[in-house]
Amino acid sequence: MVILNRQMDLMHQARASSTFDPMDLTVIIYDNEETVLSRRAAFHRVERSLGLLDNMKLPHIYSGLDREGLYLEGVRRARVITSDMIAHDHSHFQWLNERYQICNSSPFGMNFLMFRRTVELQGTPEQQRDWLEQIDQMRINGAYAQTELGHGTFVRGIETTATFDVEADTFTIHSPTPTSVKYWPGGLGFSCSHTLVAARLITQGEDHGVHMFMVQIRSLNDFTPVRGVELGDLGMKMAYNGTCNGYARFSSVRVPRSSLLAGHAQVARDGTYSQTRTQADPLPLSKRVYSTMLDTRRNIVRCVAFGLAQAATIAARYSIVREQGRLMFADAAEEEVAIVMFKSQHYRLLTLIAQSYAILFAAKDFDVQYEQLVREQANNTHTRLPYMHAVSTGLKAWATSIASAGATEARKMCGGHGFVALSGLPEIEGTVSATVTFEGENYVMWQQLMTYLLKQVQASYGRQAVDAEVKEYIDGVRQYLDGGMRPSCTRECHKDDLFDSSTWLSLYRQRSQRVLAAAYRSYIETRNRTSAAEAWNTCMMSTLSAGQAYVEYMVLKSFIEWTSSTAPRDSPVSQVLSQLTCLFALVTITNPTLSFSTGSFLEHGILTTDELNEIRNHIHELLTDLLPNITALTDAWDFTDSSLCSALGCEDGNVYERLLSWTRQLPANAGRAVETAWRAPEGIQEFFRASRL
Repeated sequence: MVILNRQMDLMHQARASSTFDPMDLTVIIYDNEETVLSRRAAFHRVERSLGLLDNMKLPHIYSGLDREGLYLEGVRRARVITSDMIAHDHSHFQWLNERYQICNSSPFGMNFLMFRRTVELQGTPEQQRDWLEQIDQMRINGAYAQTELGHGTFVRGIETTATFDVEADTFTIHSPTPTSVKYWPGGLGFSCSHTLVAARLITQGEDHGVHMFMVQIRSLNDFTPVRGVELGDLGMKMAYNGTCNGYARFSSVRVPRSSLLAGHAQVARDGTYSQTRTQADPLPLSKRVYSTMLDTRRNIVRCVAFGLAQAATIAARYSIVREQGRLMFADAAEEEVAIVMFKSQHYRLLTLIAQSYAILFAAKDFDVQYEQLVREQANNTHTRLPYMHAVSTGLKAWATSIASAGATEARKMCGGHGFVALSGLPEIEGTVSATVTFEGENYVMWQQLMTYLLKQVQASYGRQAVDAEVKEYIDGVRQYLDGGMRPSCTRECHKDDLFDSSTWLSLYRQRSQRVLAAAYRSYIETRNRTSAAEAWNTCMMSTLSAGQAYVEYMVLKSFIEWTSSTAPRDSPVSQVLSQLTCLFALVTITNPTLSFSTGSFLEHGILTTDELNEIRNHIHELLTDLLPNITALTDAWDFTDSSLCSALGCEDGNVYERLLSWTRQLPANAGRAVETAWRAPEGIQEFFRASRL
């Protein structure tokens, strides 16, 4: 029989207070029970193989590893999870590794991430036959080399060249300037045998823009760089130190003509360039390559939901067992209380938990739409691609910004202990924050969404058709533009059902349409006085507000729809998800994480100040109702202790004994650090002696 200490007992009590079975929600998160059980088995095999099942033992990652040691630990872990996927024929670690970090944090992660997906989407059937099996069986390991020292998101600015030589029937891959050096790709430094290189295709003296080329960069015999390729690692980063984000400089490296991914563009033996475009399939190459970015961004969104949920889980478990202080104005004789009982603490916790579920369900909704797009594109139908690309940019920008801010908040909620590496929170904060700049810096992403939305409004005034996915929405924007921007009278419309989900959705829709109408009007008026580029830059902050408002409307819509469709109506888990959806909707109004459109519900007359006060009161009620389920809502993500890698966040709540145990095992405490510091030149001993003179 396990004897519970005070902290373990508090955790036990918190778990016992739940109103629903966390497994019911776990099945929703992972789609079905079969997947849940398969994942659990895979995690157990991996953690047993890595020696991680004893949660009182200091994780090796905290054992004072230097840059090389961290990388080698990453290789050790990557080998185990990759071998498990191959041996047991599953893909549980394809996008999220054994610590729920996006898989480009692994030395082998990009092989299954963008490397494989790009071959699948842009290669010919012959190229797919040649390369996909080698990728899947890890006979080669690939990187995705797009970002350069001088260019990231702006793909058209890429400088690396691939010049076709007719006589030799080869392309010459070359980095003509220091800024053209490939810089940042995951796994590029030490881990990969091959890479896909984004380079400007030049043939017959003409630049045809950026295309993808398969390039071998290391020997498969001794793994030394091939002739003409300089490779290296970027050094220590805020996180992701288990992989080797690297650089590559190409000095006139010759590759065969077949290296060009030729599914959509080809170079003939005589150097003639052509694109696969027919009357039935007229989409240009520049649009086709969106498919890789779409796939990557949708997975980033899903991944940050788990990252934020990990941070919230650690903060929740610590808050339940951390007793510190008394409620203000409490009797002096009263005992200390767990910090989760402070309204400010569980308000912050439940806000983060609600946001993590909102991101997850938005990602699930986008996945469904993406799979439909893939089926359509297989039949040469690409009409939904512009819409899907725009939504992917906005969703990626919103989700990663929310998750990054939330991970930081969770770390702060754990006080000084949260700042210690052993809490696991600094690593989670770093990995989640990195996604803000992955596959496009967020402020660039917001602009891409807004370019699309403003063009759709403009199309509604011209002869161009508005995309079917947004036509009804844009018609609503037009009503505000054509009828003036008068405040709407909403009090009578929803006074009695202010907290009904259909009302929230209507409010968010009205607000986003009004903000978009205001942004469009401002842009048009400014453009009449200056150039289009200057008008865009001048009006950028108002357009960003419109982008944020649109995404928040779409996210809330997904949250409501998934909550109502995935659990039996009136079941305990359905009731809790409905409360969580409501909390997300209302807190986003009263205390938005992003600041682009703060106050827009009032500014545009969507809500009155009295209604805001009603909302604040209802938030207070929701917090009280949800407080007993904080543990169940975080347990439902099914994180193992090893995946959290946190002395504060283990399932049993035994925080203090574990934190002390891990601390004692740190190499600095078990080694000769004190003696070294005492005797070192310019060390403590010399300083004391000098002070006494």
